[in-house]
Amino acid sequence: MAGNAEPDHGSANGEQALESQRKFAVQKPQGKKWETLALVDNLSAGKREFSEAVRSHGRGYVRLIQVDFESEEALSNYDWRLVELHDPYKGKGRPKPTVVAGSERPIKPKKGKGPGEKVAVPIRTWMLACLVAVAVGVMWVLTYHRP
Repeated sequence: MAGNAEPDHGSANGEQALESQRKFAVQKPQGKKWETLALVDNLSAGKREFSEAVRSHGRGYVRLIQVDFESEEALSNYDWRLVELHDPYKGKGRPKPTVVAGSERPIKPKKGKGPGEKVAVPIRTWMLACLVAVAVGVMWVLTYHRP
């Protein structure tokens, strides 16, 4: 039976190849993406880096993920799994905003006057217009309506 036995590719070799493609990353959010702070080979080093990152970036989110690269040629192709997450707001609810909503925008002036608003009337202009109209009327009567 020894001649028919297939060579043992072994789980040790397969696991060793898998372990060489498995890394652990410590990340923090940067806008809509996550910035990698550290990329290490084993979990214990990853947990140390995670603890350091929590100490230095404790007011924000920090995560430790397991990264499994699909191939060594293309390191951009990978699967990841969350190992640990530091949530600074855990148990406290969401943080309150520092700016009241809408107060950062300037107030737009109203377009028109409402029916109850009082508007100052330019009395001098109205009086001058009436005097000019009366003077023009008197001159027209004197010029064209002579008996």
